[in-house]
Amino acid sequence: MKLVKNTPKIWLKKFPWKKKSSNKYSRGRVLILGAQKNMIGATILAAESCLRVGVGSVKIICTNETIPILSRKFPSVLKVEINNLSFLKSFLKKERETTNVALVGPGAGKSSKTMKFTEEILKQIKYVILDADSLNSFQNNTKKLLKYLDKNKLITPHQAEFHRLFPMIKKNLNNKEKVLKFLKFSKSNILLKGNMTVIGSPNKIVINTHTSSELAVIGSGDVLAGIASSLVGDKKMSINEAASAAAWLHGDIAKRFGKGLISEDLVKGIPSALKRLKK
Repeated sequence: MKLVKNTPKIWLKKFPWKKKSSNKYSRGRVLILGAQKNMIGATILAAESCLRVGVGSVKIICTNETIPILSRKFPSVLKVEINNLSFLKSFLKKERETTNVALVGPGAGKSSKTMKFTEEILKQIKYVILDADSLNSFQNNTKKLLKYLDKNKLITPHQAEFHRLFPMIKKNLNNKEKVLKFLKFSKSNILLKGNMTVIGSPNKIVINTHTSSELAVIGSGDVLAGIASSLVGDKKMSINEAASAAAWLHGDIAKRFGKGLISEDLVKGIPSALKRLKK
């Protein structure tokens, strides 16, 4: 297993910068499932991060309760109201023509509905990033989740989420050891968050220490997931490259900002972080 330190050198050549010839269609679209009414801020943080990093458009799967709120608060994203599984299935069949990346979890809420919606998205969308309640909803159903995880899928748990899914893995192991255990029973990808974030794929493990203790704040993971989702795609980065770049950028913004960071500051810091990276 190849073990490398996370620096821009390992992924910068593949970074999907906007070109003069780019348009919103060539830049791709990310589909986001989230938007539970009392967690709508998490969905907005993820969606805005996506757009700021450079994806062409974001479409949020909403409910009849959340679509009017998002329409007022976030006019620059697309919305679709989906209240049941059968409508989701037919919607995804059409959406696959324009969308091959989905982010599931920020603001979704832990429920059987979230689990069923996540399953359907995993079946129908090529690249899927799972965060927050998309993972929590599979607690006690880990085998069902593992069935859908392949080389184009990424899970992004923090410590508590990881051990809810994999209680058989000892808590006293370090993050690298935990990721190695995960990779023994899954040929997928993982970004295990912590003061040493570890990005694991079947052939490579990337160690990220370019970070800050200020990232220990609500909403931080939603921004990270949004950044990664914007970078991945057929003509963009691989899952491992996107996760590594996202972790580095996330940490770089926090290090530059310093004390008193909140997650809205991470989103605002994306443009200047991209300028530094371009140089």
